[in-house]
Amino acid sequence: MGTKYIIEVEDKPFELLSEDGFTSEKLFRVKGFNSLVFDWNGLNKLTPYTEPDLEQVRKEAYDEGYDDAKGGYENGFENGMIVAWEAARKISTTPVGELKKILDIEEDSNGMLWPFHEYTAAEVIEKLKAYEQEHEEIKVGDEVERILNGEVDSKAVFLEDDEGYYCCLFWTGCCFTILSYPKEQFRKTGRHFDEIATILEKMRGEQDE
Repeated sequence: MGTKYIIEVEDKPFELLSEDGFTSEKLFRVKGFNSLVFDWNGLNKLTPYTEPDLEQVRKEAYDEGYDDAKGGYENGFENGMIVAWEAARKISTTPVGELKKILDIEEDSNGMLWPFHEYTAAEVIEKLKAYEQEHEEIKVGDEVERILNGEVDSKAVFLEDDEGYYCCLFWTGCCFTILSYPKEQFRKTGRHFDEIATILEKMRGEQDE
């Protein structure tokens, strides 16, 4: 599509005499130009410019902005309800002992927990998120699976994070071997071996003596 321009044509035409001086043609000059002119045929091919209805433009812009804002509010409100309901579900299904650790609260004289009295919804959601992130973090002694091509390749015990590589203790079928692979290849199984962390801590302490 070619570039479009707005031009202003003079109201009154002028007559261009023919070479014989007897016939003439009425032409309309474009304001600001000497040689840019239109005859009746050319003038009828132009699209007249009409002043925009500024009030209508403002109304349409307002309506569009209002609809966008309303949609964003409704989506945000709905997402907020989903997050709050998920937090309430986690509270109701989490064992009391674990919930006391997450929210740092104690039971009352009747053995009841009142997290909704102690915290706002945002505070509860933040505490749940922090707890989940802490428990997703792989720690020394955690059993992990190494995933290759979407399949479990092997299992190991996490020992150390070495700049993006996990050093893990693998059982090769005949012996234990410590190998390092990119941490993206590992995920927790949920099992943990306190003995590994205890042994490593004891060995480090003996070496520091």
